[in-house]
Amino acid sequence: MGAVGVCWDNAVAESFFSHLKTEMFHQQTFANHLSARTAVMEYIEAWYNRRRPHRHNGGISPAAARIAHQTRDHESVAA
Repeated sequence: MGAVGVCWDNAVAESFFSHLKTEMFHQQTFANHLSARTAVMEYIEAWYNRRRPHRHNGGISPAAARIAHQTRDHESVAA
């Protein structure tokens, strides 16, 4: 966290919540609080963290970026 009033602190959170609302929340209706909470957890764990392409990662999913990073680290240690 930076100093008070620094816009960069909130940029990542605002971007995430924007995606959450447009990609998941506004596309569904929920019977109760538990079903909404479960849907948010599934969106984060099954889609956003694993398969959704991220611009920061060059358009690949976080899971693919992690595997590529681990492969590069393993290859550099082996060499």
